[in-house]
Amino acid sequence: MTTSQGHENRLETRLDLEETIFIETIASASTSPGTIVMCNSLDLSANGLQVVVDDEIEPGSILRLCIDLRRTDPIFLVAELKWCRPDPETDGYRLGFLLFESDDTDIQRWKDFVAARLDSDHE
Repeated sequence: MTTSQGHENRLETRLDLEETIFIETIASASTSPGTIVMCNSLDLSANGLQVVVDDEIEPGSILRLCIDLRRTDPIFLVAELKWCRPDPETDGYRLGFLLFESDDTDIQRWKDFVAARLDSDHE
């Protein structure tokens, strides 16, 4: 678990968890389908997460995410890509997402999942 208010403007506790994340990128032409990018989380919180991907994605993009939690049903979310920068440990890019409070998503299940993990880390 990491708590930080430093250089990345983090105001909440982050969990150092590696979960499988699927990002649906939207194709530039409306007639062509989007693609799915599979990656792993570096850390996550109730309102955001950080991942590493192979290719750069435009900050400001609104994307659909699916978090595969292995022990339960997947969680579907919508998020804004706040930043994209080269990853110092790979040839890829680190992405920082801000999750949206949105109907038709599993945002409450996500917040409950994070809260439960935080509680279990304090026991």
